[in-house]
Amino acid sequence: MKLTTAALNSSRFTLLAALLILVGGVSTFLSFPAQEEPTVTIRDAMIFVANPGMSAERMEQLVARPLEERLRQLPELKTVRSIVRAGSVIMHVSLHDEVRDMLPAWQRMRAKVEEAVPQFPTGTLPPQIDDEFGSVAIASLAVTAPGFTMSEMRAPLRQLREGLYRVPGVQKVSMHGLQEERVYIEFDRARLAGLGLSIPQIQQQLQEQNIAQSGGQVVMAGLNGSLAVSGELSSLQDLREFALSVPGAAGSGVETPAMVRLGDIAQIKVLTPDPPESAAIYHGEKAVVLGVSMRTGENIQRVGQAVRDRVEELKPLLPAGFSLDYVTFQADVVEQEINSMGNTMVQTIVIVMIVVVLFIGWRAGVVAGSIVPLTICATLLVMRVLAIELHIVSMAAIIIALGLLVDNSIVIVEDIQRRLAAGEARRHACIETCRTLAMPLLASSLVIILAFSPFFFGHSVTNEYLRPLVVVLTVALLGSWLLCLTVIPLLCYRFLKGGRHDAAVAPKHSRFRVAYARLIEFVLEHKWPYLTAMTLVLAGSLVILANQPAGFLPPSDRPQFQIELELQPGSDSRLTQEVVRDLSRWLSDPEHNPEVTTSIGYVAEGGPRVVLVITPPLPASHVGYFTVSVAHSSDVDKVMARTRNWMAQQHPAVRADIKRFSRGENDAGTVVYRVSGPEEEVLRDIGNQIKKALRSQPAMEQVRDDWGPRVPRVDVQIDQDKAKIQAVSSQGIADALASRYSGVEISMLRDNDTFIPLIARGGDVERAEPENVTSTLIYPVDGSLPIPLSAIAVASLSWEPSAIHRRNLERTLTVKGRSTQNTAEQVADRVSAAIEDIVLPPGYRIELGGEIEEAAESNEPLAKYLPIAALAMVLLFLWQFGSFRKLALIIICMPFAMAGVGPALAIANEPFGFMASFGVLSLAGIITSNAVLLLERIETERNVGRKRREAVVTAAVARLRPILMTQLTCIVGLVPLLLFGGTLWTGMAVTIMGGLLLGTLITLGLVPVLYELLFSRKLSGWSRKLFGLGVARTVEG
Repeated sequence: MKLTTAALNSSRFTLLAALLILVGGVSTFLSFPAQEEPTVTIRDAMIFVANPGMSAERMEQLVARPLEERLRQLPELKTVRSIVRAGSVIMHVSLHDEVRDMLPAWQRMRAKVEEAVPQFPTGTLPPQIDDEFGSVAIASLAVTAPGFTMSEMRAPLRQLREGLYRVPGVQKVSMHGLQEERVYIEFDRARLAGLGLSIPQIQQQLQEQNIAQSGGQVVMAGLNGSLAVSGELSSLQDLREFALSVPGAAGSGVETPAMVRLGDIAQIKVLTPDPPESAAIYHGEKAVVLGVSMRTGENIQRVGQAVRDRVEELKPLLPAGFSLDYVTFQADVVEQEINSMGNTMVQTIVIVMIVVVLFIGWRAGVVAGSIVPLTICATLLVMRVLAIELHIVSMAAIIIALGLLVDNSIVIVEDIQRRLAAGEARRHACIETCRTLAMPLLASSLVIILAFSPFFFGHSVTNEYLRPLVVVLTVALLGSWLLCLTVIPLLCYRFLKGGRHDAAVAPKHSRFRVAYARLIEFVLEHKWPYLTAMTLVLAGSLVILANQPAGFLPPSDRPQFQIELELQPGSDSRLTQEVVRDLSRWLSDPEHNPEVTTSIGYVAEGGPRVVLVITPPLPASHVGYFTVSVAHSSDVDKVMARTRNWMAQQHPAVRADIKRFSRGENDAGTVVYRVSGPEEEVLRDIGNQIKKALRSQPAMEQVRDDWGPRVPRVDVQIDQDKAKIQAVSSQGIADALASRYSGVEISMLRDNDTFIPLIARGGDVERAEPENVTSTLIYPVDGSLPIPLSAIAVASLSWEPSAIHRRNLERTLTVKGRSTQNTAEQVADRVSAAIEDIVLPPGYRIELGGEIEEAAESNEPLAKYLPIAALAMVLLFLWQFGSFRKLALIIICMPFAMAGVGPALAIANEPFGFMASFGVLSLAGIITSNAVLLLERIETERNVGRKRREAVVTAAVARLRPILMTQLTCIVGLVPLLLFGGTLWTGMAVTIMGGLLLGTLITLGLVPVLYELLFSRKLSGWSRKLFGLGVARTVEG
């Protein structure tokens, strides 16, 4: 081959290029950008709209629906999910997986939101949009300061955040649990009424004086000067001393209104939001968590170290009493993962080298094994150019490729050895080997690449997650092929000895080959019984595989877990905070939980995103969330079980969902049903039937729906005729009620560049009497004396949904349940009959969601692109062989790659999940590669004049050692990945290893049998008649 000839002719250049690849690869590896997992695109955004006090049903009608209708006009929109609660709408917007450039899409989304704003009811706050929802915190820092108020913590926290922003590579620093203080002005209603004052009047007087506005400019002696106008309130004392004008008593003859200090008629308090809007709890104390996010493409270990160094610089600048601790630090996690995968890779390399040396001797083994470091270094260089980071997926791809790439090298070295043993000249042997094997080896590599290719073209998050594996595997295989045609023959030329080699014809192998030759002769004499037996083996394996549970991705095995807490829907956030604080203290107690290294709890929110595919809980007053880190992965289950028992004893009314992190968007083993339709009662009835079916299954937990129980609501029915007589408006009634209970913002204080809201509300006693709502005083618009609400309205207690969930413009109730023993697919299969028996009224439907839906979306590229890949393989084989019968032989062999899959998964007790199907495609490519090489050798033997039977047997014996050796290196090379690579790779490793163990043995007999059948004299004669003499070769007996 010209490529090999050029490499031999320019041997110094070839060796220098190989040396540069080694040096460049090592150098690149030392500075390679690294992270725990591949970067995937989060195509989600959140929209928050609030109208405090408005009922859930009115929020749905007046806010959620108009906004959803506008958003559905976006062509990029995949789903829009809304959670509607009293006073708030949280909308989760997802774009189609095919969308690459999201900035224009988010801009169009913002425009649609602005279009909907004019339709919102009065009192609706401006929508808040978060289109950086996918930012992952590489470090979470908890700052505690017992005895300090939040306003006193604000300045040091800002200084800390500004310092972190100056770290190269840091993109964003978010704050969680920082509760901006407010000034609450609590009035006594009776005293206000006696003075003739109302909240709107006080608000008007405050806003008229409390301004920050210039009086323009004035020219003084030719110089411009500004006019500063006083009146702005700058402190609490100014607020207390603020003089209110009080109207004179009617008929008193007093023309000038009296004056009263605000501090004399109201209690003025500085508090954090009451009740809390959100909070962070660390070691039982209130904390503020800073989430540090990194720019894409940066080295997490380098940025992490820079963050750590900067924190050490900033710590001494914090005031005395401040404490700063790391809650999560992903750089350490990445280092552990990379070190673990690095150790796995080293173990794989050592194992592969040992196997090769044992089979073909130390000299030839070192030559063949040199392909491993060369290919790894070349692959690293290409990965750097393609901006593929070093993470568990790319490193796993290299580990998987090791057993495959050494295949090419072994075949080349073994064939050169055979030629040298036959007495060929060294140079001629090298060139002829590469000439005859170049195309078969390329075809074999391309078959494996095509088998993986459907996962490259998919657009789901899972496909994007695994795409680096396909790219790295492709680079490694093609690089191995190129190096095998250049560097390996040069090393063989220089280091392999001529004449007969002991390694080539070792006595122990010669007996084995004789036995194999006799076995092949026997099989060829009994072709149909053999085919029948192999077909039965395949059928049995497929039956076993069909009975294996289907899954998707296993839970994460990282030394962390999460806790989702849920109180009674509608619960006050102060109650949630007490539960979170109690659990935080217990988790932080080393006597009870010595394995726990850190834990952080969040109240009414989920904190920063610490794992890319895991979405933190959305804000709600009754929700709490924890992330807990332990010393070792083996401790996770033990601590989780202990935590479940403690929560059941200490807080039995709180739903605590304690679970590992998931690898996908949905939790492993969780079955999800979505019920869509218009009426709440019907949705709940259908949901209850689904929950009953799920609870009937063993080992089910956390069976619930997302609407929850209904919550109380006070309805105020206004007699509009009486209200008009009293000169009272509905707006005035709503304002009076809001100012009594939740409070209304009437002005603000400016603390440097911070605005502190002034909230007017009733006193503690008034707010604690919701049953006396009709005693609220209402001020007529004509300025007359206030009247009680009972004079014009009646209050009654009613009920409303705690949360209304909507999906794509429809009300949707979601029922979930998690099995501790079975996969989601198994549970769904077992309850399918009960689900099908549910009678659905017109306009209602049930859909499967969660892990099952995610698996279907991830497997969709297989259905779409696998036929294209199969067609490409067919064309490749036709190009390689130029024979339809050889193509038929390859196609017949492919299903037999599954022969060992079912038993292997059953023995390992592994479900047939997404990664197992990934392994099946790899397995099919490897088995096909064996068949291609064996066919090539049969043709070589026939070209030298051997008869069909003799050529088949001779070729099978000649290819026995390289085929067994390459498959053995692949199998044993996967052992470290199976044992130490983590649960993500278990299914794939078991599939490939089991398939190779049985599939290779079948192939060694199947290919010779099929060749004799397809190239028999009778079939060849028929082929000549059908296609002509130029197509079918005359076959000798």
